[in-house]
Amino acid sequence: MNCSEFKTRIIDLLDGRNFTDEERRHLAQCPECAAEFRAATEALDLVTPRSAPRASDTLRDRILTAAASAGQPRRNRIYRLLGSAAAAAAIFAGALLLSVRTPAYAARKYFGSAVAAMNDLKTLRIGLLIRTAPHENFSYTDPTLPPIPHTITAEYGDPRRWRIEKSGRIVLCDGESVRMWLPQFGEGWRRKAEAYRLEAEFDLLLNLQRLLLTEQALASRTQGAQYEIAEDADAVRLTVTMPAQGDFSQSDYSLNSSIAESNTLREYRFDKQSGRLLDLRITAMLPDGSRSVLLESTGIVYDEPVDRAAWTAPEGIEWIDLAEPLSGAQLVDMSAEEAATRILQAMGPWDETLLGQALHYYGSGVREQLEARYGGLAIISAGKAVRSGEYPGVFVPCKVLLADGRTEKLMLALRNDNPEKCWLVDGGL
Repeated sequence: MNCSEFKTRIIDLLDGRNFTDEERRHLAQCPECAAEFRAATEALDLVTPRSAPRASDTLRDRILTAAASAGQPRRNRIYRLLGSAAAAAAIFAGALLLSVRTPAYAARKYFGSAVAAMNDLKTLRIGLLIRTAPHENFSYTDPTLPPIPHTITAEYGDPRRWRIEKSGRIVLCDGESVRMWLPQFGEGWRRKAEAYRLEAEFDLLLNLQRLLLTEQALASRTQGAQYEIAEDADAVRLTVTMPAQGDFSQSDYSLNSSIAESNTLREYRFDKQSGRLLDLRITAMLPDGSRSVLLESTGIVYDEPVDRAAWTAPEGIEWIDLAEPLSGAQLVDMSAEEAATRILQAMGPWDETLLGQALHYYGSGVREQLEARYGGLAIISAGKAVRSGEYPGVFVPCKVLLADGRTEKLMLALRNDNPEKCWLVDGGL
């Protein structure tokens, strides 16, 4: 059994059909299908009510008792009793009907259509407009920036391939490895496909069969979230109102810096017959009451051939292997504030011994630009490190005097979630 065959059977397995021996073997041997099935099971479990509504065993007796206490002549009461019981049954049936029209049940209904649509899907291309900067990470958004075009391309073979690109940054998965590069600088990063975590919004667009349930699962466990499904003649509309995710108790620096870290209104429209996504829009609801469309689809095309060149990275890129261990870690066993101070001090004489490690995520082209800007600087101040939003590291507010006499405020992003626990610069320059 191959992956495509197994994925066509996922909805039947989720509906309770027993595994065949062939399916068990494939699930045990294929990490990708195992992860897909596990994610679908977990999402479905989160949105499925734990028990179905049913009438109490004593409901009939209580209806009869209530009717018997009405005090009417015995002969006439039998007709009133039947009428009362029928009315009570109608009310209870109505309650049952309302309960199965909740978003959880609706999500499960359309989940089947979406899974079937994706299992038959060969390729996908989505055009998007996103308010961001060309060279920034794909997760980064800014409601004040103009929208720039993005393209998502996917091929659902064995292995699955995908590519996301904008003018200043491209990321490509060829099934074995993921490579992300900056065309202008001729440098990029690589790591094994199974170790790469794609930004949530893009991951959902590449896995449309999980989109409905994942959004519902997130809404069900997030205070202040709302989730609605509505139908018209041709389409199913999913609307999710989601508060900003992350911890902003120390600082709101990361607020509105990504879709997840923004208060958003997310709107999806699916074809009612096929379950395929027709369009989407994600709008940021800003603190001043205004709104800004962060992400909007410009076109979604299914099953068009993909040029083979899309799955090949260009020649001449300086690749940084993110799986390579750090050697001679210097920025360990210290606070983030101390690490920030040492890094900025090293920028004065541009000490490559320390900066070569601190700027591990940066290639030679970017380092040259950083040296041209920050070489010769002097520290004015380095403040207390704070956490903000969903960022796994910390932000250290700093003020520096540049070699040309200008002052500049920095919010240095540092993280030490590597095996060596070494502080590395992750942004802010």
